[in-house]
Parts: sequence; structure tokens; C-alpha cells
Amino acid sequence: MAGTVTFILKNPKEKGETPIYLVFWYDQIRIKISTGEKIHPDNWNPGTYKARITLENPQGASINTRLKDQKQLAEDTARDHLNQNQTVYKEKLKQELREILRPKPKEDPKHMTFFKSIQEYIDSTNKSPKTKVSYTATLKTLQIYNETLKSEITFEDINNDFYEDFVKFLTYSIQHSRKTKPGKEKQVKTGYNENTIGNRIKNLKVFMNYALDKGYTTNRGHLHRKFKKIEQTADTIYLTDKELETIYNKDFTDNPKLDRVRDLFIIGCYTGLRFSDLSQLTQDKFIKGGQQIKVKTQKTGETVIIPLHWTIKEILKKYNGELPRAISNQKMNEYVKELGEKAGINERITLTTKTAGLKHEQTFDKWQLITVHTARRSFATNMFLAEVPTISIMKITGHRTEKAFMKYIKITQEQNADKLSTHPYFVKSSLKVVHQ
Repeated sequence: MAGTVTFILKNPKEKGETPIYLVFWYDQIRIKISTGEKIHPDNWNPGTYKARITLENPQGASINTRLKDQKQLAEDTARDHLNQNQTVYKEKLKQELREILRPKPKEDPKHMTFFKSIQEYIDSTNKSPKTKVSYTATLKTLQIYNETLKSEITFEDINNDFYEDFVKFLTYSIQHSRKTKPGKEKQVKTGYNENTIGNRIKNLKVFMNYALDKGYTTNRGHLHRKFKKIEQTADTIYLTDKELETIYNKDFTDNPKLDRVRDLFIIGCYTGLRFSDLSQLTQDKFIKGGQQIKVKTQKTGETVIIPLHWTIKEILKKYNGELPRAISNQKMNEYVKELGEKAGINERITLTTKTAGLKHEQTFDKWQLITVHTARRSFATNMFLAEVPTISIMKITGHRTEKAFMKYIKITQEQNADKLSTHPYFVKSSLKVVHQ
């Protein structure tokens, strides 16, 4: 083989993900090229130059496969270079490796179209499958909108006027299939809700940023302050400490499956962990003599440390130090509703949504609205009401901004007033006020 190929991290001490570089050695020549892959340093094995394959890093195997392919390409390219030149010309080989490992788009930037650029981005991005599904849905929506126009959408069309017309289209003109009779469907215009519209705008801005970075366009219309994501605060619920106590004390010994689900759900309510982290919780995550939990979250890659609530300690004793066996997210969502119903969590809740420019109200029993994610919202809200400092809660939930965190806090105006009533500002002090 002509030279040696290995892999290193750009910044092994990075707190988040860091790029993986391919390094080629030949005699005293060293060439370093980005592979296009990223990984958290904790998920990298510097001894084997590979990604670790663990429950916390399930994508490690696919990363290693892609790195193996790149290594083979690099070795073949270096061998061909040496055979042709009888020596290694560093800059020339570096360019050849770059072209084979990180090929430029085949399309001439001058001839790249708006829709081809979007498809190229979707095909090349390393985002999660769920995010790619969202990108594809936005592409299809743009294509549907394009059919209503007299000419094809171009990069230069993306400005405030386009934004206003596109939002209006999404609000009032999107067609959906609705079953009217068995085997028959009717196309009806219902429009999207505000959060879906916001998602489409957010993705459109991502597509335009990609095209701008690639040099496909110089249009910056999508960066205007008015070209913003529409957002409707999710009208979701949380469970109060009293309701959690009711669920915790409910006797489910006659239903072992529901008993385990209840215990796992309670652990979620007092750790604030997402289901993806909760379902992977193992004994080795407990530190400080079982007084804290240390978890590297799958969604953000951040490490959080959570003190153990007394209920979790009791649950661990119940299972002899083990944790309740996790089930699928879908099944969990079904069972937590049953938990709430059997525990009598039946307060009437009215939810308001906005679709096609119209507000819609629907009333439910509270137990009908309980999901796995209710545990995380309950954790954040109950700690906030208990006057735990916001920054301390965010250290556990992993929120980077207070704005994002506050979306999780679900308290009524009455609860807010009750909370403020004990604040020193509203309590009579010994200060004497002299009226003149």
C-alpha cells in the first residue's frame, strides 16, 4: 500500500460533536482532509480510530462503514498517484483525495435550480432520518405551491413577498384527502396549523442557507427579520405533584405490565429525561453511591447529572436495584393514558388550535392527553413551581436558552399569581412608609 491511512478528531476535547478527519502518511508527507462525518469525542475510540458502537451511540456502526469506504478510496487513489508519478506530490495528491472523498456537486452552480439544490441537500445531509422526512415534506409542499404559479420558483424569488404568499397558501389552500365513504376519498382544502407552517418556513431557510453557502445564489431575502418562523405555543399539559402522587400510590399489583409502566413513567417525571434516554437507563448511570444519575443525552450529546428523587430510590428497592424494563414509545403512550384513567386524572381540559386561520377548541379528560413526554414537562414545571432556580433546572433538562426552556413550563394565570403572592415584593415588610 502507498502510505498509511488513519482517522483523527479535529478537536478531541470538544464538548459537542467534532469533525472526523482522514489523515494520509507517506514518508514525511502528511495530508489531512475532512471526511464530512462528525461525532462526540466520548463516542470515539482513539486507539482503534473508530466510532464506539454502544447503546448511546447506535449510529457508530454506520459511521465506521462510511469511514472504511473512505479509507479504501484514499488507499486506491494514493496507489494510483504513486504508480503514475513514481513519487508523491503532496498538493496534487491532496487535491485528488479531496475530489474523491468530498466531491463537489456535479451541477454547475450557474445552472443549479432551486428544487435541485433542495434535493441535493436532502441527499447529502447527515441529519437524522426524522429530520430528513421533515425536509422531504417541505420539498413536496413547495412543489405543490409551485404548481399554482405561472413560472418555476427560483432562488431570486425568495423574498418577503414570497414569504407572505407562501404562508397564505399554507394557511388556506393546502389540500388533504378525507374519506367520505368506504373506498372513496375527497380532496378538501383545510390548511396547515401554525406549527406545521413554521416548520415549513424553518426548513425553507435551511435550504436557502445551503444554496447560499454553495454559491448557487447570492439572494439573502430569507435572512430578513420578517422572514420568520411562525410558532404556536403547544397547548399541552403537565401533571401536578399531587396527581403524580396519586398515580404513584395507585395499586397495580393485579396488572404487572401496567405496574412497570407506572414506575418507569414516574422515574421520567422525576428525572426529566426524554424517552430515548429513559429507555436506555442502566445501573452504570447511577453515581455517588446511587444518589445521582449521570446520562449523556442522545438528542444533544450533552451530559446531565440529576439528583435522585426519593420516589426513584423506592422504585429501585422494589426491583432489587434494577430498573423497570422499558417498552416501545408507542406502547408506552397507550399505557400512560390508561394509568391516568385508572388513577382518576379526569379534569376537563380544553385545547385550542389554529388551522386555516380559524381557532378550534376541543375538550378532553386530562388522562386522554397524557403522553410519555408529559413526564418531562411535569418535571420542569413542578420544579419551577417549587422555586428551584431556572438555571439549575436547565442544567438537567439540557435547554440552552431560557426561551426554549419556558416553553416547557405549563402554569395557569392563577398558579402564577399564587406563586408571586409569596414573593417578598408582595409581602408586607417592616419598612415604614411615611405619607407626607
